[in-house]
Amino acid sequence: MEATQKIRFYKKLIVILTISTIIPTAMLCMSLTPFAPANNEPQSVSKDVARENIRKYRESPEATETAVTGIRIEASQLESMNNIRNTNPNTAAYRMYFAQDSVGAPLSIVVGVNEEDQDNTETIYSTARKGSNLCPPMCDAASPLTN
Repeated sequence: MEATQKIRFYKKLIVILTISTIIPTAMLCMSLTPFAPANNEPQSVSKDVARENIRKYRESPEATETAVTGIRIEASQLESMNNIRNTNPNTAAYRMYFAQDSVGAPLSIVVGVNEEDQDNTETIYSTARKGSNLCPPMCDAASPLTN
């Protein structure tokens, strides 16, 4: 009878240790998941934050093996451009710098460009992006424009 009680005790101990290990580990893994805003809205950021996120991307850029034939623009990036245009109607163009946040999630830093082709860093937006946004691979392979 004593052996059966010991087995039950060890079974309970294994269950408790398993649960006490799995739950904290799962929570830790979830906290390390790259952050992307749930509604994918652009966020206004400071010049320092933008510079840091661009630096992080440039430390490990994605290599391209083929010619870049286009770029996919996220709705949030277009919204950022419209916000910049509303703030500064003299914006001549826009730039989107590739960046990544502190956990490696891909971002785009969107800035307006003046007539002298210089970045206007008074208003800067950060937007989440899916992958590289470069074509290929982010293209519609069946597009009537490319077939």
